[in-house]
Amino acid sequence: MPSIWRRFFNQIDQQLALAHAALVPERPAVLIFMFHVLFEDEAAMTRQLVDPQQHITTQIFAEFIAYYQTHGYTFVTPAEVLRGLNPAGRFVLITFDDGYYNNHLALPILRRFGVPATFFISTHHVQANHAFWWDVVYRERLRQPLSAAAQQAEYALLKGMRHEEVDEYLLTHFGPDALRPVSDLDRPFTPDELQAFAREPEVVLGNHTAHHAVLTNYQPTAAQQELAECQQYLAHLTGSEPVAVAYPNGNYSPAVVAAAAHVGLQLGATVEAGKNYLPLPPTSSLQLKRFLLWGDQDVQAQCALFRTDFHLKQLLRPARA
Repeated sequence: MPSIWRRFFNQIDQQLALAHAALVPERPAVLIFMFHVLFEDEAAMTRQLVDPQQHITTQIFAEFIAYYQTHGYTFVTPAEVLRGLNPAGRFVLITFDDGYYNNHLALPILRRFGVPATFFISTHHVQANHAFWWDVVYRERLRQPLSAAAQQAEYALLKGMRHEEVDEYLLTHFGPDALRPVSDLDRPFTPDELQAFAREPEVVLGNHTAHHAVLTNYQPTAAQQELAECQQYLAHLTGSEPVAVAYPNGNYSPAVVAAAAHVGLQLGATVEAGKNYLPLPPTSSLQLKRFLLWGDQDVQAQCALFRTDFHLKQLLRPARA
């Protein structure tokens, strides 16, 4: 479908979804949201020290929470989801992926609104103080530009590698200091900072593998080891093992889900967009959907669309055999 028609179709789909929501009560569900980098303000974003990803500032994050509180949603933790939610209720689970130190900026906002959030940590980055590979590529390609097609190919290549191969690529292409963070914006928590952060009542830690490993690139035993190593380190740091995992890059398979269950994980977050309708099917808890909020788009409009239960594109999607 040409881009102009895709945009037109999406606009029609959104208008119909909002019209449906105005006439038909929302179905009970838990909405899970994924965040990454959190900026103090727009000025911090313009420093170009970290991939801006979703362009989320603290002001936008607070606006997002306020919207759902105003509309009667209850904010929950993974443990509360696993214990069972009111099947007639509406809930939000906030998640942050990776383990960026800048995520500490969320804490005053969480306290102000009295809501929890879950932070999925790639523990080797915390232990080694390594930058995340996409931030290295983002900064270096500002200085050594590639064409749009070449950039997409480079990201696809790196997402298809195991962590040792990613590190080797970065060091070979960008020099011996490539893995070193350059600021408080792009660095991970230190172990002491993460330990203190985890003591806060609004904070829950989750598993994001040891090396931000895209688990479908690994044999099942190696995938399980990545998850187990993260579990063990977070248990050592905080005294308890996480119950939730966010699959890096959203990649999962039956073997990955089995590996997660084997190390004691009970809730798994993907990057597939959608609401998780209540009551949750028992088989779905390790394959839950998450939404992405974009800070460079209308926040209120996005939040309203996330609540909708009707989408034309789903209605027109061919049925599976």
